[in-house]
Amino acid sequence: GGGGGEWGRGQAAPKPQPGRDGNRRGGNRGGRHHDQEPLFDGPVVPLAKTDNRWVPVKDDSAVVRVNKLVQGILNKMTKEKFNRLATQICNIDIESFDVLDLIIKKVYEKAIDEPAFGDMYASLCVQMSEKMSDAQSFVSIVNYDSNASANAFSSNDGPYYWSANVNSTDSKVIGPFTSAEECVDVALGDEPMEPIERGSAELEIVKLIVEDDIFVKIMKRTGSTDEFYTVFFAVSDAEEAGQSLSQKFDDLDACLNDAKKKNSFKFSLLNKCQDEFQKADIYVDWKKEKSEYEEKKADLTEKERAEAEEDLEFRRAKIKKQMLGNVRFIGELYKKAMLRENIMHECIRTLMKVDYVKDEIVPQEDNLPDEEDHEALVKLFITIGPVLDGRDNSKKKNTNDKMKSYFNRMKSLSGDMSLSSRLRFMYQDLIELRANKWVTRRKEEKQMTLAEIRKEAEKEERQQQRQG
Repeated sequence: GGGGGEWGRGQAAPKPQPGRDGNRRGGNRGGRHHDQEPLFDGPVVPLAKTDNRWVPVKDDSAVVRVNKLVQGILNKMTKEKFNRLATQICNIDIESFDVLDLIIKKVYEKAIDEPAFGDMYASLCVQMSEKMSDAQSFVSIVNYDSNASANAFSSNDGPYYWSANVNSTDSKVIGPFTSAEECVDVALGDEPMEPIERGSAELEIVKLIVEDDIFVKIMKRTGSTDEFYTVFFAVSDAEEAGQSLSQKFDDLDACLNDAKKKNSFKFSLLNKCQDEFQKADIYVDWKKEKSEYEEKKADLTEKERAEAEEDLEFRRAKIKKQMLGNVRFIGELYKKAMLRENIMHECIRTLMKVDYVKDEIVPQEDNLPDEEDHEALVKLFITIGPVLDGRDNSKKKNTNDKMKSYFNRMKSLSGDMSLSSRLRFMYQDLIELRANKWVTRRKEEKQMTLAEIRKEAEKEERQQQRQG
């Protein structure tokens, strides 16, 4: 996981629960007259049987809506507007993990695509992590009902599962029924039923169960006490139905703790950074595209070849930019205390291709850093070097010893004639930067407010006047 996992590159069905009479739940499979009109027009008729297995379709409307909203906010994001726009993102209603994951994905993509502004996006992530700490409200526990005493059919004996995208907005449902027991009876029966369109009717979740390897969602019409509907499918069809479902837990607390951890903003964000960092070959898809181009190259005109090669080069540069942006963003998250120092050291050793042996770093045999590793390593040190050197706590000596080992290795690399002159100079500049207390000779591009831009312009104007 993001908190402290490895940052190197490269179940049985639950037993049936007894019904109120100690056997499988029974009940009428039809509906009857309700005070409110049911979801369909006309008289209530017995549910139609169907020969085809029905699997519900996931409702992605919330994800589509949030995607457009977040993209619009991020496109306006500047340091000047940061506080207002960050608040807008933090106030988005998180209806499911799919929505949370989408927001994280959009912010992450912005951060690695605009590495010069990584500190701003890292600050946004800190606020989102704090404001979205209650995002687990979208997690539902299966086979658990906090109001079990009010429902004779309920049982809280487990086993338990959690799901992070349960909703009551299915386009099609099965019903109506007069009780929750009837919903379960149909779900566990052998006769397939034809679903009806939900339309604009508002439903609310009553109960979630897994029994006989069948996931059953029981809903009732809002405001009604005797109009129930259900959606159900085999647990093995959960992915096809777009329903997230965890592993099985015999202990409720273990289930709740697992759900809280795996649906937190921080866990999901750091996993995304880790997954990108651990890619053994960032160019794997690009190499496939290049190979396909080489096969048909002879049949292309000179103009078509030039366009294809230009597109390939652009794609390769973009992949490299994103990889370096990810490394820099990891560093910015560490500076905001969202990553622990031990993960930084693990990233450094991975990029440097070294192992620790008796507190000394030893280069790995037959595993040399590639060009991207060297560049990423320098970028990471430029980002986090001042923080590691400025540590003032119980770990300071240990950190200093490691930094000394790292820079001894980089001094050796700066004179390694097997490396390109560009890489050697990068290491030499990094060593010089540290010797200069991490004060750069030239200003690095960063987000500025309008006031800061005006101040910088006035400063440059005064310098030009003095020089004139």
